[in-house]
This record gives sequence, structure tokens and C-alpha cells, in this order.
Amino acid sequence: MRKRISLCVMTAVLMSFPIPSLRSPHAAEAPCLSCPSFGVQRFPDNKEAPPFSLKNLEGNMCSLTDLRGKPVLLFFWGSWCESCKEDIVLLEKFAQSKKDQFTTITIVVDGEREKRVRKIQKDYKLTLPVLLILKEKVIDNYEIRMVPQAVFISREGCMLGKVVGQRDWSKPEAWSTVKELFGLN
Repeated sequence: MRKRISLCVMTAVLMSFPIPSLRSPHAAEAPCLSCPSFGVQRFPDNKEAPPFSLKNLEGNMCSLTDLRGKPVLLFFWGSWCESCKEDIVLLEKFAQSKKDQFTTITIVVDGEREKRVRKIQKDYKLTLPVLLILKEKVIDNYEIRMVPQAVFISREGCMLGKVVGQRDWSKPEAWSTVKELFGLN
């Protein structure tokens, strides 16, 4: 009887200690020390990024599942938004210099204004892919309440964090945050 009680007590004590996982930690589980300096709000769990399939300015469909295997930065913006236009110019330079390490996709929340979006693309010499939201539920699925907003998605398709509002993508904090979030060198 005494052995059973001792065994139960030992089991209870051992169960109270955290057991390290045998699987490799997911990027969302790792702390991001540089995230606060760039204003990144981390997602508390490994929530899968909502799938979407949207038309780009060339008329082709682009799907989030097509981008699996590479980190993705989704940048939501509006054609009426002056802060978005300022942000997208800096993001363009930033993303082009790092395009071999992650994919950047811009998503216009007012895609029905395609002519205006094309003019902005031309005037600002944007080369980043521009996807148009027409009637799709992408805004609701990603809980976009304000633009500009960037969402960081892991190689596995999980949302890691978001940046709400304008950011200076030319600052060193931008690269250190993106690098740390995506686990890049």
C-alpha cells in the first residue's frame, strides 16, 4: 500500500514538471524580442491563415496555398489611404531587397476601384503583386479593421503576427523583426 502511495506521489510530482516537446518548436511559439520595437502584435496560437484566392491586376488568380513553403508578408491597403501610399513605397524598397527570403503580397481592400489602383501602381512604380478584394470575405477573415495593416504568415501557413497602422519599413527594426519572426538568417 505504501509503495502505491509513493508511486502516485512520484507520478504527480513528475507530471507537474513541463516535459519538453520532441517536435521542433513552431515559429509562433518562439519569442520575438524585436517585435515590440516595430509594433508587431503576436497571435497567441498557431492559427492557420484563412485561405483566399484573389484576382491580381493582370487578371490572374493568386491563392495563399500557392505560396506555402515560403514566409509571406500580406500588406492590406486602400486606394484612398494616404498613409497606405506612403507605407507601400517604403515597403516596396524593403521587400524588393529581401525578395529571395520571403514573399510580399499587397491586397487592396477596395479592389472595385481597379482604375484608381492601376494609377497608384503606375505613379508609385510599384512592382509588388497587387491583389484585389472585390466581394470576397478576406477582410472579415483576417479581421482587418484598419489600413495599412501587415500580416506575417509562416512557411507552414500559420499567422504569426500583425502590424496595424503605418510603419517605417526603411528602419533597421523592420528587417530585424521580419528576420526574427520568419526565422531567417
